[in-house]
Amino acid sequence: MGDLARKCMEYKDLVAGSPEERDFVNFIASMLDIPNIWLHFSPAEVLYWKDRGSRLEADGVAYDVLAMPYSRGGTYEGRLVGIDDDVEGNIVLAPFPRDLNDAKYVVINAARRGASAVVFYERVPRRIVITDELGFKYDAAPPPISAASAPLEVERALGKRARLELGVDAKVTYSYNIIAMNTFENSPMISAHYDHWLYGGSDNCGGLEAAVMAFLDLVAEDYPIALGLFTAEEGTGPQIPSLYWAWGSLVYFSRWRPTLLVNLDVVGVGSPKAYAMPYLADAVRGLLPVERPRADFDSLNYEVRGLPAVTISSLEDTWHIYHSPLDKEIDDEAVGFAAEIAKRLAKLRPEAPRVDLLQYGVRARPDPFTAWSIVYNYLVLFKDFGHSDIVYVNVFEFLKREASNYVRIDLLGGPTLCSGDCGSALEVYKELAALRLI
Repeated sequence: MGDLARKCMEYKDLVAGSPEERDFVNFIASMLDIPNIWLHFSPAEVLYWKDRGSRLEADGVAYDVLAMPYSRGGTYEGRLVGIDDDVEGNIVLAPFPRDLNDAKYVVINAARRGASAVVFYERVPRRIVITDELGFKYDAAPPPISAASAPLEVERALGKRARLELGVDAKVTYSYNIIAMNTFENSPMISAHYDHWLYGGSDNCGGLEAAVMAFLDLVAEDYPIALGLFTAEEGTGPQIPSLYWAWGSLVYFSRWRPTLLVNLDVVGVGSPKAYAMPYLADAVRGLLPVERPRADFDSLNYEVRGLPAVTISSLEDTWHIYHSPLDKEIDDEAVGFAAEIAKRLAKLRPEAPRVDLLQYGVRARPDPFTAWSIVYNYLVLFKDFGHSDIVYVNVFEFLKREASNYVRIDLLGGPTLCSGDCGSALEVYKELAALRLI
């Protein structure tokens, strides 16, 4: 394990805006303080949130629990009840959903029925952000009630009186994206996020190590390249938007646009795949198995604009340890392999994509990337209000074929296209595109 990954894993919860993060930023800067590299610290306003220590007491037994971001601190008392019981004034005790992101739907349901808090249980406690919006948008959506994650044995306390104490610090502050480059001309960027929940071995200390390795190798080759090490990929902005992740890179990419983004996220263990824009797939195929973009990464902020991006990730191999205290291992061979692939991908020369908006009944746009994003983008799909899927699709074709199968469809980070009857979602989308509202 390299010095950078080892240092990264010394921090349990490396949170955007924290004193620990400032210490780590200085460590990274010292590693990049070499000739022919220019360093820039790009500020981003963030919500610093820290679990100082939380516990649940029930029937004379105390359990250490993990507060769920961005819960408010405080003390909550009541009976531990199931989600389908009388929850008003009580603390809901519920198994962690198979899809971690569905935890927020459990909390929203419990809050609307009067629960005071929610405690999830699983074999290994986890952290996942909870918000008060069914979709994923940029409006303010702080959690409606507080939530925590507990070990599996807490299930024995169901029906008992309990006291949940969450020790939480929170404040609005500044964090920094770390940008390094060996040229002031437009160039590709290799990126990774450096913040993490819990130990962050694969997510994303291994990715951080691989990104820096690839960057330094290309610098040694005198290849024009930039490095973006992003804060607040796990964290969020001051307003706690429901599209909470990839916040640091969102702030950065609103001002700067590399020619190509090669992102590394969750590469410390497992077999990586390339999640690539479809118009890059042929160039990437042969290096890694290629799938369509996936919204879990910083590359999201390029993909929604139609811009060229590839993320290298083994996320599918790590669900059993994802955002848990078990994420403490890094495979050096996996990191080295990811770095080598990132170097090769950074040398791609992507051509602008081609789509014909007129065939979809929309006036042409001069920017080919904008045109692409109107046809291909992310939708948030609900068959019920206890689960959602985020899919990257040809929006026109998908809405034409599938819209009537859903009770709500959103454009990720954008407007709700339908709720209830989704048969007219395509016409709504066409009208928004015609008015240049998307």
